[in-house]
Amino acid sequence: MSAPAFAMRGAQAAASRRAFALATSLAFGLAVWLLADRLAHSAEPVAAAALGALAGLAAAALAAVLPDTRTTGFSAVVALAALSVGLAPADPDPLALAAEVAALVLAGATAAWLVHRGGLAAPRPAAITVAALAIAALGAYGAIYIAVSRDLMFADFIRYREVSITIASIARAGRWFEMIGGLLRSMQDDYSWAPALIPGFVLAATAPLSRFVYQASLVVLYGAPALVALATLACDLARRAGLRRDSAPTAALALAAAAAFAAFPTGLAVLARGMPDIGGLVFYVAALRLAERLVRLLALPPGHDERVGARVCRVAAALALCVFAMILLRRWYAFAALGVAVMLAAEVVALALDRPRAFRWRETIMAASFGALAALVLLSPMIVAWLADPAAHDYATVYAAYRKPNGVFAAELLDWCGSAVLFAAVAGGALLLTRSRDRRLLRLTVGAAAVAAVAFLRVQTPYIHHLYLVAPALTALVGAPLALLGARRPLVACAALAALAAVTLTPLSAWAPAGLSPIDGLPHRPRADLAELERLRTWIDARARPDHRICGLGSSYAFSGQMMEELWQLEPARSPFYPEASERPTVTMSDVDTVEGAPSPEFRTCAIVVVGDPVQTHLDPAYQQTVIVPSLEMLEGVGIGAHYRRTGEVFHLEYGVEAVVFEQIAPLTDADMAALADRWRIAREGLRGELAR
Repeated sequence: MSAPAFAMRGAQAAASRRAFALATSLAFGLAVWLLADRLAHSAEPVAAAALGALAGLAAAALAAVLPDTRTTGFSAVVALAALSVGLAPADPDPLALAAEVAALVLAGATAAWLVHRGGLAAPRPAAITVAALAIAALGAYGAIYIAVSRDLMFADFIRYREVSITIASIARAGRWFEMIGGLLRSMQDDYSWAPALIPGFVLAATAPLSRFVYQASLVVLYGAPALVALATLACDLARRAGLRRDSAPTAALALAAAAAFAAFPTGLAVLARGMPDIGGLVFYVAALRLAERLVRLLALPPGHDERVGARVCRVAAALALCVFAMILLRRWYAFAALGVAVMLAAEVVALALDRPRAFRWRETIMAASFGALAALVLLSPMIVAWLADPAAHDYATVYAAYRKPNGVFAAELLDWCGSAVLFAAVAGGALLLTRSRDRRLLRLTVGAAAVAAVAFLRVQTPYIHHLYLVAPALTALVGAPLALLGARRPLVACAALAALAAVTLTPLSAWAPAGLSPIDGLPHRPRADLAELERLRTWIDARARPDHRICGLGSSYAFSGQMMEELWQLEPARSPFYPEASERPTVTMSDVDTVEGAPSPEFRTCAIVVVGDPVQTHLDPAYQQTVIVPSLEMLEGVGIGAHYRRTGEVFHLEYGVEAVVFEQIAPLTDADMAALADRWRIAREGLRGELAR
C-alpha cells in the first residue's frame, strides 16, 4: 500500500472513531435527559432537558477536541456511562446511592490522579510555620472566648458536634457499614456528615463528649488551614502589586495571616463557638487561584499545545474537585462556586475578545467540557435530590422566613464586619488596583464575592456564618497592602496591624461608636440564667424517658424546644446519640413553616410539654405558626391544650421569658393532631397577604 493511501486510510479511521465518539456523547446526553425527566415525573421538563443538553454537549465538545489517540478510550467510557444512565432506575433511593458512590469514587480517583501528575503541591515551609502559629493563636482566642462568654452551643453551633459524637459512637462500636451508609445518605442533605467525619474519629480515639477535643480538632483541621489560605491569597495579590517572591516569604505570610485574624474576628468567633464552616475557605481560595491559573494557561501564546492541553485538564479537574469539596462541606458554598464560575467565564470571554485569532479555543473547550462533566458526576447526589423533590430545594421559598428588613441587616452587617474594616478593605482594594500590573486575581476575588453575596441575598438574609462567602475579598484587601508595607517598612506595618487589632480584638471596640468595629468578634456576655438552665437540665434528666417524653415549644435564643435537647452539654455525662428513634426521650418540634411544615404528629407522644411564655419565635412570626399555634393553645388551655394541665413548675429565663411546664391528662389522638394541622393551615391561610408582601 502506498504512503498516500495508507495516510488516507488512517485519516478515514480517525474520522470514524471521532464520529463514533460524538454519537456516544449525544446518546449519553439523551440518556441523562430521559432519566432526569423520569426522576422528576415530568414536573421539571426544562431542568431535565437542560441537564441532558449540558451532559451531551459537554461530552460531544470534549470528543471533538480530544487527540485522535484518545477517542477510542473516550468512546468506551461514554458508551458505558450512557448505558448505565439509560438502565438506571428512576427510584430516587437506589439512584441517589449510586450517585453518591460514583461521586466519592470519582473524587478519590481525581485526587489520586492529581497527586500522581503533580497537580497538588505539598505545603511550603512558610505555610507550615504559619499554620503552627495559627493553631496557637486560634486556640488561645477560642479558649478566651469560651471562658469569658461561658458559651453554650445551641442550634447550628452544636449540630456538627452532635454529628461528631454520633460518628464517634459508631466508630467505637465498629459499625463501619453504618458509618459509610450515614456518610453516603448525608451527601444529598443540606447538612452532610463530611465536616464531622475526622473530628468524630478524633473524639472516638479520645473523649467523645469533650468540647475541648472537638474544638481543638476544628482549629487544627479547619481554622488554621483557612487562615493560611486567606493569607496566601493576600500574598498572591501583594506580589501582583510589587511584592517580591524572595521578600521574607514566612514574614509576609505571617503578617497577612495576622491581618486576616484582625480583619475577620467574627469568622473566628463562629469557629470558637464550634462551627466547622470556616473550612470551606480553603477550597474557596483554592478555586480562585485555580481559576486564575486556568486563564493564565489559556492566555499563553501558541505553541506546546499538547502540554498546555494536559495542564488545562488538570487545572479544570482540580477546580471541579474544589467545588465539590466546598459544597459537600456546607451546601451554601454553592454561591461561592457560582461566583467563581461567573467571574472565570467573564475572564475567558474578555481574553477571547482581546485576542480572537491567537486565543486557545481548543484548550478552552477542553477545559470547559472536562470540568462540566466532572462537576456533573461529583454533584450528581445533589442533582438527584433536587429533581426528585424540587419543592424541598426551592430555597428562595423555603428560607423566606429568614429574610430581615434591610435596616436590621445593615446594622447586623456593621456588627459583623465593622465600618472601619470595610473602609480599610475599600482603601486596600483601590491601592491594589492602582499598583497591580496583573489585576486578574483581584477581579476574580472581588467579583466572586460580589456575585456570591448578591445571589445569596436573593434567597435569604445571611446569618453570621454566611459571611465566609465574602471573607476572601474582605481579608485579602486588608492583608495584601499590609504585606506590601511590611516588605518596605516592617515596623510601620506592625504598628498598623496593632492598631487594627486594637479596634477589632480588644474591649476598645465595645467603646467605639456603633458600627465602627466588628463587636461580634468579641466574646458575648454570659447568659444570666445559667443556674436556671442547670436546674432545667436536672429536672429533664430526672423525668425524660422513651415512654415518658418531654417536649418543648419555642424557638428563640432565650428558650426553644431544640435548646432543651442540648442542655446535656452543661454536664456531658451521656451521649445525646440514640441508635433508634424509639429510644429518644424527647421529640423535636417544628420551628419554621416553610422548612418543617405543620406541628409534628409525634406531639401526641409528649407526656410533658414545656412552653415558652410569651410565645417564643426568632424569625418573622408569619412563618412560625407551627410554633405559635400549638404554644397559644397550650397557654390558653384550648385545642391540644385541653389535654394538658399546668404543673406549677416554671423556669425563669433571660429577657423575662418563662418556661412553663404542662402535664398530659388525656391522650392525644391522630384526629386531634389532624385538627391541629388544620388550624395551622387556617392560620397560614390568614397570613397569605402578609407573606406576599
